Amino acid sequence: MKVKNECEGRARPLVRLRRRHWGRKGAFTLIEILLAVALTGLITSLALAPVVYAVRQVVETEAAYSDEAALRRTAIFMAQDVAAGLRLASVVLRVVDHKQLGGGDDDTLVIASAAPAKQNMAAGSVVYKIVRRSFMSDRSIPGLYRWLLPGILPEDAEYDDLEEKDGYLVAPYVTELQLSVLEPPEWVDEYSGELPRGMKFVLARTKERAPGELSSPEPDAAERVEYVFGFPQ
Repeated sequence: MKVKNECEGRARPLVRLRRRHWGRKGAFTLIEILLAVALTGLITSLALAPVVYAVRQVVETEAAYSDEAALRRTAIFMAQDVAAGLRLASVVLRVVDHKQLGGGDDDTLVIASAAPAKQNMAAGSVVYKIVRRSFMSDRSIPGLYRWLLPGILPEDAEYDDLEEKDGYLVAPYVTELQLSVLEPPEWVDEYSGELPRGMKFVLARTKERAPGELSSPEPDAAERVEYVFGFPQ
């Protein structure tokens, strides 16, 4: 007789699993984890402190020179427009001298130019003029604007009624534009004629206070630059 195996019909596991009981030595408490995170953050902040200080110094330096750099680019941009003036026009350049109420210069520059042709318009004039904040509306951004007047000669350009919405803002918050033309041996403030040998550009911009900034007893600081350009004849 065959003895019946007691385990017959039962599935035998191929691998015997063992239960593992994790003890205190294999785990971290919440306090230990938080302490490790805090120490890591402290070490990182101490290591990056010199870098943050250096970056802050660069940002502050760039901010200090940003006004002067912007005014320099504006003067170069205007001089390039003058140099590209239409030499065959009867009046290539026109400088109108204006004075602000209370002092300061608020000149107007008119150039015979082919710039409008780049926008499929007839050649005409380019006008530079300062737009000031209006008491009727505070939506306009004051500063130096540039207009294209297609088909209009500099001697016929009407600049008094130009609106900022029809122009291009070249440099915001410019408060003074002073132009002088070299007519050897003198510099003149009023000019109408051919391309001159040289021009002097004086630009000033007042730093406006940020919203909520407290007023100071000293007047607002103004950045002022002066550049002289020569033009080949």
